[in-house]
Amino acid sequence: MDLLIKLLLTPMVQLMLIGLFCALLTWRRRQVSVRLLATPLLFLALITCRPLADWLATPLEFAYPAFAGQQVQHIAVLGCRHSDAAFLPLSSQPEPCSLARLVEAAQIWHAQPAAIIHLSGSIADSQVAHTELEQQFLQALGVPAQAIRQHPAATDTEGEVALLVRAIDAREPMALVTNAMHMPRAMRWFGAQQRFPLPAPTDFRIRRSYADSQWPVWVPQLRATDTLGDAWYEYAGLLEQWFRLSRRPDS
Repeated sequence: MDLLIKLLLTPMVQLMLIGLFCALLTWRRRQVSVRLLATPLLFLALITCRPLADWLATPLEFAYPAFAGQQVQHIAVLGCRHSDAAFLPLSSQPEPCSLARLVEAAQIWHAQPAAIIHLSGSIADSQVAHTELEQQFLQALGVPAQAIRQHPAATDTEGEVALLVRAIDAREPMALVTNAMHMPRAMRWFGAQQRFPLPAPTDFRIRRSYADSQWPVWVPQLRATDTLGDAWYEYAGLLEQWFRLSRRPDS
């Protein structure tokens, strides 16, 4: 079900569904409407508009500032994805979301080597456990095995937070590493457990200001669909989270 929701929130899948719907209407009515044909083209222009995608992502990405070097005893890294392809070097096996999180965690640890890094998350049908591959990557970056703890039992953010809350003493400060766009939902799950880690957002999609930008930023870009899809998914996740938390007896 989660995979189906992700697919339905993917802009290119939505474009395909709109195109199929328009084709079905054209076939049933045996006539082509200019307005009908323009619908998929208009939707394509919207989903490839980078300023529009960034405008939707901005409230999520900049809800929390970058980590400022505060002293912590724990660094919690939420899981993302990786590839099991054996022909890939270790540096290419983590997906970009995991790669950014691990680099951020390693950077914090190298500045504070007394901290413990906690890896969470699991991928169904993966040949190599996600946290195991993450540990291998961190060790390649110079983090010793004794500074790493694995928590592989959870498959979603809520479950990861529950495991981390049980594993880390509430009196010991913790940095939370995840994608900037995902940070608001992750922090809200921690807040529901009365825990308030220091956010360390990474993998920002928005890396420019449009205040002084020229017309080329409005040229359609397929990469904008990735930002737009992730933003839609996070807004949907926040809505589901609000609904679930509102139904809890202690809400």
